[in-house]
Amino acid sequence: MSTPQRFDIETGPEALAADRIDAGNGANCLLLHGAGTSHRARWLALRRALAAQGVGSIAIDFSGHGESSARTPNSLAKRQREAEAALAHLDGAGPRALIGISMSGEIAVRLAADPRNRIDRLLTLVGAAYDPAAFELPFGPAFTAVLRTPGSWRASLAFERIAQFRGRLTLVRGAEDKVIPAGIADTLAARAGLAERVEVIDLPGTGHLLGEAWQNQPGFAARLSAIALGAVGA
Repeated sequence: MSTPQRFDIETGPEALAADRIDAGNGANCLLLHGAGTSHRARWLALRRALAAQGVGSIAIDFSGHGESSARTPNSLAKRQREAEAALAHLDGAGPRALIGISMSGEIAVRLAADPRNRIDRLLTLVGAAYDPAAFELPFGPAFTAVLRTPGSWRASLAFERIAQFRGRLTLVRGAEDKVIPAGIADTLAARAGLAERVEVIDLPGTGHLLGEAWQNQPGFAARLSAIALGAVGA
């Protein structure tokens, strides 16, 4: 079984806990976890499934999560800067991939759309999108107020940025997701005109909490692993 190799990433005042799984040919995929109480270890089983098929990966705990420090207020913009720092630790050979989960969906889109990051494969799992007004705000009442504005996600810059992405785009939704609007994936898919391939996949009988489905829904782990491999594999 693939053993993660722990290391730290310094990003300004924060120290991010990270680990690397080398599948024998390096680590070309970066996984970005979601919000709430999430952290990188929750997705270790998926990363091990990818490693078994030759896809090595790096994952971080965003500041304020898992084993990382929590010295300054968090925001989406801060998380994007932390993810950018983690990208520097990916290996250069072979296709480079990003997996953005839930809140990290838009962050992954923004990073993948920037050609300087050389991302060839982009997978979002129940990925969110945000009004630009929320992106710089510290997490708290003002941030939440923007999110609760009906339809605010439609103004997201992710829909503009995805038009520059030229790689393979896979957008996974939970068919019973009551948190992330289904229109986010539809809009991204419609705007990704330069992408090599675009695929929207709905997971039947599945809500927003994919970690719970992984543990409790028969066949789900194998299904999601196969989808991820198809999305980020060479």
